[in-house]
Amino acid sequence: MQDYPNSYYIDSLDRKLIHHPSLKDSYECDLCIIGGGFTGLSTAIEASKKGLKVILLEQNKVAWGASGRNGGQIGPDISNGVESLEKKYGFATVKSLWDISLDAVKLIDHRINEFEIQCDKKSGNLSAATNQAKIQDFENEINYFQRKLDYHSSKILSKDEVSKAVGTDRYFGGHLYHEGGHLHPLKYALGLADAALSLNVEIFEDSKVIKISEEKDYVEVFTSSGFVKAKNIALCCNAYLEEIDAGIKSKIMPIINYMIATKPLDEDLQKTILPSDYCVCDTNFDLNYYRLSYDKRMIFGGGVSYSLKHSEKLAKNTERRMMKVFPNLSDVKAEYIWGGYVGITVNRTPDIGQSSQKIFYAHGFSGHGVALTGIAGKIIANSIVSGEKGALETFEKIKHKNFPGGRLFRMPLLVTISALQKMTDIFNA
Repeated sequence: MQDYPNSYYIDSLDRKLIHHPSLKDSYECDLCIIGGGFTGLSTAIEASKKGLKVILLEQNKVAWGASGRNGGQIGPDISNGVESLEKKYGFATVKSLWDISLDAVKLIDHRINEFEIQCDKKSGNLSAATNQAKIQDFENEINYFQRKLDYHSSKILSKDEVSKAVGTDRYFGGHLYHEGGHLHPLKYALGLADAALSLNVEIFEDSKVIKISEEKDYVEVFTSSGFVKAKNIALCCNAYLEEIDAGIKSKIMPIINYMIATKPLDEDLQKTILPSDYCVCDTNFDLNYYRLSYDKRMIFGGGVSYSLKHSEKLAKNTERRMMKVFPNLSDVKAEYIWGGYVGITVNRTPDIGQSSQKIFYAHGFSGHGVALTGIAGKIIANSIVSGEKGALETFEKIKHKNFPGGRLFRMPLLVTISALQKMTDIFNA
């Protein structure tokens, strides 16, 4: 088992950590969940509420992966634009996916209130245009939202409005989602774990799954020191699926993303840097995303590695990216730099479904995970308990291609594609 990585999130906790035991001996349950992040915890909460006996296995610590390290940004949308999905899958599917994404955002507030989770939640999510052409894209997008999806909770911001809201003149305008926002992801995840425990979910850490065996009436889940016999299992490992496959491994690709947190900004900088307190994500393929913490640190993410090798050079590059967006932060050094895996799909839409009658899964959230992992857990639990598979079937309509090149050639291919797209970002800026 690995301890939590050094990050601002772990150092800013205002609570004691709960240490869960490792799985020993044998157990039986209705649902065994593999993965202790947002998705697994959400599934556990929903399934336990519905009366199932639930066991959750985590190979490290609860929220050790992306759930405890991410940018904490919340926004509606199911992929990189729902409009493009309509041509392939029809309007009914797109409308259903959009409604699910809105429910996902609302579910966060519901759980924060229901379980009294203290996680520094703030409102406002801004997509910032890095070139003039993106403004037309925003206008087309908001027209589609209003005309076809009857969604009116976002608006276009002018260049001056974005400059005042963000504190930089780098952008050409923006698309503001009022219902979006941001939070402290590790505090939120640990609050979900507390909620799961209160609902009698059994959580085991340091319990890496090494084998799954699906039998006629049950599934056996083996760790090095015990096993669980379950009626159903839910694979909620995302980028950390590793040796577990169940026929879904090639549908996602883990990439490494980096984040930094500065020291708290001084009083003068606080007046000019993100006075709106929105979270921001720009429109480049190799994007930047950032927000202020509750104690007014800049938390800035950007810089991707497809090689899965942590690089000090790439980590430091994230700091340089921040200074390019905010030149007035050139003297505000990063106190924390950390990285972690993000799971993406080819079409950047989450892959949620069943690989067999007893095995459910959800992964590949592609940067939309803070909100969509929660609703994924609810979808899986509803499918298992009541057979309510409308939402699950909607996601299963989205066809996910295998990443090209196989395990051996996938990384070099994606590095090449990424380099070409970064050149497009530069020339369009």
